Amino acid sequence: MFHTSPHGTDPAEPPLEVLGIGAATWDRFVVVPEFPAGDGVTQALELHEQGGGPVATALCVMAALGTPARLLDTQGDDATGRAILEELRMLGVRTESIAIYPGARSALAHILVRQRDGARHIFFHPANCPEPDAEVILSKSFGKVGLVHLNGRHENAARQALAWAKEAGVPVSFDGGAGRYRESIRDLVQGSGLRILAREFACAFTGASSLESAAEILREDDPELLVITDGVKGSWVWPRGEASFHEPAVQVADVVDTTGCGDVYHGAFLHGWMQQWPAQRCARLASEMAAETARHVGGRTAIQRIGSSVNQ
Repeated sequence: MFHTSPHGTDPAEPPLEVLGIGAATWDRFVVVPEFPAGDGVTQALELHEQGGGPVATALCVMAALGTPARLLDTQGDDATGRAILEELRMLGVRTESIAIYPGARSALAHILVRQRDGARHIFFHPANCPEPDAEVILSKSFGKVGLVHLNGRHENAARQALAWAKEAGVPVSFDGGAGRYRESIRDLVQGSGLRILAREFACAFTGASSLESAAEILREDDPELLVITDGVKGSWVWPRGEASFHEPAVQVADVVDTTGCGDVYHGAFLHGWMQQWPAQRCARLASEMAAETARHVGGRTAIQRIGSSVNQ
């Protein structure tokens, strides 16, 4: 096993849950033959709607695979917010820690997907809800949470959760997505013991020009786990006390859309970690689920199907 943290493996005890702190969105996908270059009309080939958000989607994966998961977030009471909550519940994510604000706007994205290669162009309308307060939630969660999962959204709540986790001895994982690094979240990365980062994020955080140099810097404080992902090139994994390895990406000949592939990778890997699987088994499942996600529009289309097959 590549970690020693307790995860409620006694069958007489209820399994510990993953508490995610992040922003859930509602995504509307429009598949088009080409991106528009100016005025005109483009015929949509397909239309799809589903929830999104890195932490929220990772939790959906974990819940579908059998790991209890709960999201800390805020939403408006609009139709978008209601759709977000309904789908999270349908996929098994607990929503009691999502505060609803009357009259507030929930986050909505319109995503153009180019049919021939899955390239995306995103129009994003952010939420205007207040930031969540983690203190009350965490006081009710003591003794139930086995992992806190962050990605840098809701910074104040994330810092509250980080401080609580350190005091309670609960591990913290951080999702560093490509293009999402900013200096204000450096302390959240440093406070996490499980770091799953896109190569671009790792290099931006460290100032390094290569994956190898970035990994060396990120491992200086001896995190329990470091994973650096690099799309079709696969992922590199450094478990504490074990040999590092490269997990090749599962090749997909018929890529439809890459939305959410990284989020699904996180959820699948962390599900395995919560089950105390070896690191290589975690990475393999994560790669397989990310590849299957790329065969569908959106990050959540394949979740339930894969979850049922993995648990058979």
